[in-house]
Amino acid sequence: MELEPPDFGRLRLSFRDSAHGADTRAFERACARGELERLRPGVGRTPPVPLRELDESVRYAESRLRFLDRVNAVGLTRRSEPVVFSHRTAAAVLGLPTVGRWPESVDLLVPNGSWRRNGRGVRVHELEFDADELMPWGPFFITTPARTIADLVRSTDLMTAIVAFDAALRPTADPIIRLSKDEVEEILDRHGAWGLTRARFALEFADGRAANAGESASRVVIYQLGYEVPDLQVRHLHAEGFFDVDFKWRPGRRRPRPLIGEFDGAGKYLKPEYLGFMTPGEAVLKEKRREDILRRQSNDFARWGWPEVRHPIALDRVLRECGLEPIRRRLV
Repeated sequence: MELEPPDFGRLRLSFRDSAHGADTRAFERACARGELERLRPGVGRTPPVPLRELDESVRYAESRLRFLDRVNAVGLTRRSEPVVFSHRTAAAVLGLPTVGRWPESVDLLVPNGSWRRNGRGVRVHELEFDADELMPWGPFFITTPARTIADLVRSTDLMTAIVAFDAALRPTADPIIRLSKDEVEEILDRHGAWGLTRARFALEFADGRAANAGESASRVVIYQLGYEVPDLQVRHLHAEGFFDVDFKWRPGRRRPRPLIGEFDGAGKYLKPEYLGFMTPGEAVLKEKRREDILRRQSNDFARWGWPEVRHPIALDRVLRECGLEPIRRRLV
């Protein structure tokens, strides 16, 4: 399968082809009047609605598209060729998830000795790379999924790396991004020792059983809070079938019963792809019944969502109230 080519339709250009927009003077006048938002010299777009005014269900997808607008603008105005996007920029192009905002700068990969410098919304990575670690994206190139993950685990924070890595490891991942740990490890072994210690940890920690970005982010925060990392997607049989639970901890010194943890994103109760033919109210009742059955099987239960993941002290409180005890020094 091939990547969808860049979408330049959201951009307005002042150069080369007037079919894409006005000439330079008209472009500048439109920017001055606020009719266009300037992304790069000669590249703009219609000023978008502030993200906070959009429905939460579309906010993430729209924020990614706006970042890709900036990526496209950098590609179209880059004088050197070929243009190769890497790191979090390549992750955005590939559709790998992130937590929080997309970066302010666009990542460019250049060969050693290029003497390029960061600036004007561009972050240059002067690194070794092989031809088989690149893939075409319209007139540009991006790093392959395996090289992208290898770059992320070497150079970014654990949250950013694991949310993307878990997504690429899932059996249900898009074939374009699906990979194995061996593929990432092979690329790490090619390119020196810098960042290898943190990369090795991420390689061990990543787990494709985490079903979504919220579960991946939860795992990272749980580890950083010093708790035992739970088992994932544990199956519980009952009279009518089975339930798979997001997280499960075995009994502990202060906790005679196993603890089940569930990450509840708002989409579970609001998005059509999760609701099927249920109303939000029916989804809540179904989840309540599920929890009652699991509690009757002698399990304790903890629930949290994005607010707790974004504020680790809140998740720490949830877990402590359920009797979970840290086993190592906390990192947040």
